[in-house]
Amino acid sequence: MRKTSKARGAAGSFVALSCVGFIASAPAMAQDRQEPTRLEGVTVTDEAATEEYKVQELSSPKATAPILDTPRIVNVITDKVLQDTASFTLTDALRTVAGITLGAGEGGVASADIPFIRGVDATGDVFVDGVRDVGSQTRESFALESIEVSKGPSSAFGGRGAAGGAINLVTKVARQGNFGSVQVTGGTSDLIRVVGDVNQELGSGFAVRVVGMYHDSKVAGRDEVHDDRWGVAPSISYGAGGPITVSLDYYHYETDAMPDYGLPLTSRGQLPGGVREPADVDADNFYGLLSRDFQKTKIDAGTLQVKAALGSGITLSNTTRYSDSSNNYIVTNPDDSAGNVANGYVWRNTKSRNSQSDGWVSNTNLGAVFDTGAATHSLAAGFEFNDIDSTNRNYTVATGNYRFTGPGTGCNDVALGSYNCTTLANPNPHDPWAGSVTPSATPSSASGREYSLYLFDTINISDLFVLNGGVRWTDYEATATGVSGGTPYEVSNRSKFWSYQGGAIVKPTETSSVYISYANSKTPPGTTIGEGAENLSGTNDFYEPSPMENWEAGAKTELFQGNLLLTGAIFQIDRGNIIDRDPMATNPEIIQSARIKGFELGASGRAGPVSMLVGYTYLDSEVRDGTGNALPQTSKHNVAATVDWQVTPQFGIGGGAYGASKRYADSANLVSAPGYVRFDAHASYDINENFAVRVNVNNVTDKRYIAKLRNPHFATPAAGRQALVTLTARY
Repeated sequence: MRKTSKARGAAGSFVALSCVGFIASAPAMAQDRQEPTRLEGVTVTDEAATEEYKVQELSSPKATAPILDTPRIVNVITDKVLQDTASFTLTDALRTVAGITLGAGEGGVASADIPFIRGVDATGDVFVDGVRDVGSQTRESFALESIEVSKGPSSAFGGRGAAGGAINLVTKVARQGNFGSVQVTGGTSDLIRVVGDVNQELGSGFAVRVVGMYHDSKVAGRDEVHDDRWGVAPSISYGAGGPITVSLDYYHYETDAMPDYGLPLTSRGQLPGGVREPADVDADNFYGLLSRDFQKTKIDAGTLQVKAALGSGITLSNTTRYSDSSNNYIVTNPDDSAGNVANGYVWRNTKSRNSQSDGWVSNTNLGAVFDTGAATHSLAAGFEFNDIDSTNRNYTVATGNYRFTGPGTGCNDVALGSYNCTTLANPNPHDPWAGSVTPSATPSSASGREYSLYLFDTINISDLFVLNGGVRWTDYEATATGVSGGTPYEVSNRSKFWSYQGGAIVKPTETSSVYISYANSKTPPGTTIGEGAENLSGTNDFYEPSPMENWEAGAKTELFQGNLLLTGAIFQIDRGNIIDRDPMATNPEIIQSARIKGFELGASGRAGPVSMLVGYTYLDSEVRDGTGNALPQTSKHNVAATVDWQVTPQFGIGGGAYGASKRYADSANLVSAPGYVRFDAHASYDINENFAVRVNVNNVTDKRYIAKLRNPHFATPAAGRQALVTLTARY
């Protein structure tokens, strides 16, 4: 890929400590704010749950304290942020949160959402309404109220895994009120998008809601890559606003896309020192084949939520969800590290998947607010269960074997004539490839079952001092069957473990907190069953759960009548027994020990007419094997800044800056992509109370940078510049 400039950033512990000190003292500048009240064990105010760019609390009943008094960094992407930034997918939305990078599927990892939080793979740590999401997916935002990102190990809160944190998707369900809207978006790259949302009270405590979406678009700056999808999410609820509420929702979502593994990496030995980088070619180049490649995904899910306020501060809730998802694709893996790039050619080898995942997940939670002497407890105790089954049947695609190993090997006239190879500089996606595609005769299958018990408590000892803690016991068993290297295998792994979190919070004022906290996580083999990286095979069933520990110290304060939250934290993460799956290796590499030191600064909410979601993360990672190498997918500097200025009550303008420094895809630090900064812009105008228009220009300067990097094969460029116009009608 053509060279791009590196993101700049200065870092040092003294900066973080200074900023934390500033945040701790900032309440002196704060204005008086609305007095909070207690409701169902969580501190809330009368303000809406998605108040502009800031919320007061997490949606989960397991959260026993408001965000201000939660001893970890939590970022919430509200519906307003999703709208202002034209974030149509989960990956779009996550660009607005500092400290998150995106991985790419390959080597057994499905082509789907692969977020990394603070350098740790969070593929299997995505939740919907507080319960684990099942199956490899590319997730949409049309049915979301908000996205909650909790950072740092949190197995106690989320169950197995959650090593770097967790992502919770809060969905739109029927509620009180009669309202509706239709949004129609048109844009460059032939984009057409329509989203409808209607909520209607039926009387006798019932309400219904239907959200629907249709999206048809090419990908800006990527020749012939398209992404078409549609979805619908109806729901019905009873008792909204009363002591007992019941909601039932259904979610259907389908995609039909041209998958894109981007650009090949330089060949091994092409650059000095074994270094490999994205090939220096036009960022628009697409090496796939329209006659062969495809990706179709589908998910059907139903969720039942019951919440009851039993009186005397006691609440009982249950969320049960069943989902059935599929991910079916053949994608060109450009050159597959075959050595042809150095000679100006690319082998069109493939990766494929045809998987089906289904599962039940359920959480039952008992909440209580009570006093013991002078202390007030906000407690949550519960039981979680999930049962997941997944099967996968890959395709055998007749691409030949055109690895370059010396004279007379690699791409040749025959390979070019059959379109199994193409030129590096000028690939043609319309080449009439006529090879064969055969489904695998023997599918692989995997299943996972988890049972866990948990207890969380926030103890307000006084107006000055708060304790926060939690513990979870987990029993997780994973099994897998299939064929590896022509030999059938059947393996299983069962892990039983405890996970903990705890923090001490000092509150200099009602609107500020200073904390120190500890949390750990355990990631057993098979944690990501259904996501395409089961980590179970005939060679690694003996692995113990991967442990992770995090120490964190930070401060938070609210300003501007509680509308703006400032946060700062320093942290140290210790990891062990990390599986680094290099597809070229016979067995996965085990990184015995690694450490990440860093700090994070952030601001979310509104300061007068200016709303913001701003963050900066510094991560100094080290593989502790004597080399001092950085961990894969861990940029040292990462920034995300979204700002909206309401110039008048009707007119607003804003934009965003999002960037990261250089990152590596492997623990040897040989495969890398340079840093970048991209800029977005938006403007909105309310014509009247029923009609509005918004204009977005994403990637204003058409910055061509690498969004996803995969060892040892490819690098996927981010989308180029795209202009959008959205018309909204509402009542």
